[in-house]
Amino acid sequence: MMICRFGGDRRSPEEFDTFGAEADWDRHIGEVEAPAVPIPGDVAALLVQVDERLNALAFDAPLAALRVIATLERIVTEAGGTAAFHAEADDPVGSALGPGLGLPDRDARARLLRYTLRW
Repeated sequence: MMICRFGGDRRSPEEFDTFGAEADWDRHIGEVEAPAVPIPGDVAALLVQVDERLNALAFDAPLAALRVIATLERIVTEAGGTAAFHAEADDPVGSALGPGLGLPDRDARARLLRYTLRW
């Protein structure tokens, strides 16, 4: 067993008071996501449903889950390429890209490039 310098097993984080760190993280995420373009509510609800169902399917019927994942990858490739094309057309300089995606500029540009290249 590895003992943390504050006592307890460091592989058991539930034994430690993380309230302050969690509050700091939540505040940080709120600040990053505040300028981001919101995900429409109906799409967010569908994504939650897909996430839950796909995780259950991965245990119950892994081959079916893999077929669903392949379909999602096709959808992401097509829609991502179209969205990336239009995002570049709307903002050729890319000044709104990082804040709009809730990412640092470098990561946002990499994401846009990834979708553009897959298309």
